[in-house]
Formats: sequence, structure tokens, C-alpha cells
Amino acid sequence: MKKVLISSFIVVLILILFSLTLLNKKVYINKEITIPKGSSTLEIGEILEKEGLIINKYLFFIYTKLHKDKTLKAGTYQFKGEYSLKDIYEKLAKGEVKLRLFTIIPGDNLLDIAEKLEKEKIIKKEDFIKFVFNKENVKKYGLVGDSFEGYFPPESYRVDENETAETLTAKFLEVFKKKYLPYKEKVESKDYSEFYKKRITFYEAMIIASLIEKETYLPEEKPIIASVIFNRLKANMKLDIDPTVIYALRLKNIYSGNLTKENMKIDSPFNTYKYKGLPPTPICNFSISSLKATLNPRKTDYFYYVLSNDKKRHIFSDNYQEHLKNVEENIKNY
Repeated sequence: MKKVLISSFIVVLILILFSLTLLNKKVYINKEITIPKGSSTLEIGEILEKEGLIINKYLFFIYTKLHKDKTLKAGTYQFKGEYSLKDIYEKLAKGEVKLRLFTIIPGDNLLDIAEKLEKEKIIKKEDFIKFVFNKENVKKYGLVGDSFEGYFPPESYRVDENETAETLTAKFLEVFKKKYLPYKEKVESKDYSEFYKKRITFYEAMIIASLIEKETYLPEEKPIIASVIFNRLKANMKLDIDPTVIYALRLKNIYSGNLTKENMKIDSPFNTYKYKGLPPTPICNFSISSLKATLNPRKTDYFYYVLSNDKKRHIFSDNYQEHLKNVEENIKNY
């Protein structure tokens, strides 16, 4: 009996030592694998074994059960270097998934961003839209507005396959707070009396910056476009900005790609051909140059502008008759 116990102890000891060797033995791996969402621990072990990352799926399973405080995370992982079974487990437990770049360009609105996210298989468009157009979610972040429109700056962001609308929002807002919020005090302490009214809020500046972003890509034109917007606001004129109508149509999912006379009649607070003043929210994200133009508009007497027939610049005017002449000379060659 004593010999049997000794033999059993030796066998167990050998198994433990063998297991520890497997756990800590490092092998060179250069492979990318994907762990599907909802995979069980054993299923993950099977994937790792099949891909040659570990020798035994059951040993991996047992190891994970001894570390119940950690959860293995789904996603795509890049392995390049020497890894032990323990190293692989830690990488999956920390969720060190392979990151990729997701780019938002100047002038993208929330609908554009949603479509890109779905196209790049990061998150479903409907899930993103539902979150970012929820006013209560905006309030949770201590922000102003009915949606997150204007708060997601043009930038390249590192994202992974486990992103949610909430995690993406946090990433986008981190850049906004770092690069855009420093302008808040500058805007709200500025005296705009010579352009419009004494004070404007930072959110109003965001709306104006979004209009500028949609109207021109030329940095030198932006302060002049800002001037026209302020001049029309001060004169209690409608802004008559086409992109606001397009935004209204897109919100209702009825934009065909071309503006028609019927489109211009859409009853929406975003339709600046129908309602005076600024639209209720920004209509897109905007670059720093558009925000700076809002902060430092050019002092002009311009109230109108039209795109030149070569589509490379705008032609500005201070009276309607001159504007009509500019329209006739430039629109005819479109």
C-alpha cells in the first residue's frame, strides 16, 4: 500500500512538473487569430490548439478555471514573438486585440460615421445611430445638444472589434476635449458685438463652424464665410445654406443625392431656407481651422456668395443684385 501511494505521488508530481513545463515553455509564434464573440473557454482552447499556439486545449481549459477572476475576450489577436501558454492566456484575458485605424474626415456627420463603422465591420449602423442621437446620452457626458453631432473630431482613431457605441463615443470625445475644448473660454469671452451680438456660446460657435466646414475647404475663405453668416444673423436674414437642407433630408432618410425645389421646402428646424437663425445642432464635425474662423471672422459687408464655375473658390458680394449677376455668370457653366 505504501509503495502504491509513493508511486501515485511520483506520477502526480511528474504530471504537475510536466504541466508547469507546458505552461511556461515559450515557443515562437507569428500568427493572427480571431476569437469569435460568445466563444466558450473550451472553444477558445480548441481554436488555439488548432492554430498551433498551444499543445493541449484541456490544459488551457484547466488553467483558465484556476483563474476565474479573469474573462477571456473576443477579437482578433496578433501574435509575433515567443509566447508560453500562460502568456497567451494573459493576452486574451487583457483583451490585447489587434488595433486598426478608423478615420473620420472633416465634414463627416454622424450618419456618415455610422455608415463607415458598419462598412468596416466595427459596429452596426443602427446601434451607433441609436446611441448618438439620444439626448439623454449626450447629457450623461455633460454636453449640450440633442445629439453628439459636432463632438466627434476628424481624426484617425485606433479601434478594435470589441467596440460599442459607448466605447467609440468615449474615444472620440477624448480628442474633442483635448483639442477643441481649449477654445471654449476664448469663444465665450470674446465680444462679437461688431459681428453679431455681444456673446455667443461655445455650442453656437460649434454650429457655425460646422456650417463653414460644409461651405468651403479653403482655409483663406473660412473667415469670410464666417463673416457672411454673422452678417446675415445680425440682419435677421435667413442663412440659406444648402448643406443644412441636405442634413434635414438625410435625417429623414429621403436625400437622393440632388437638391430639388421640393426638397428646399422640407419642414425642419435645420432648413435655413425656411427658418431664421442657426440650426439646432451642428450639421457635421469640423476642423480646427473652421472653429478658428468662427473665433476670428473677417470684418466684411458681404451677405452673399456663390461657387465659381471652376468650383475652386467662392465669389462674394454685398448686395443682392450683384449676387444675382454672379450666380448667372457662374451657375450657367456648371
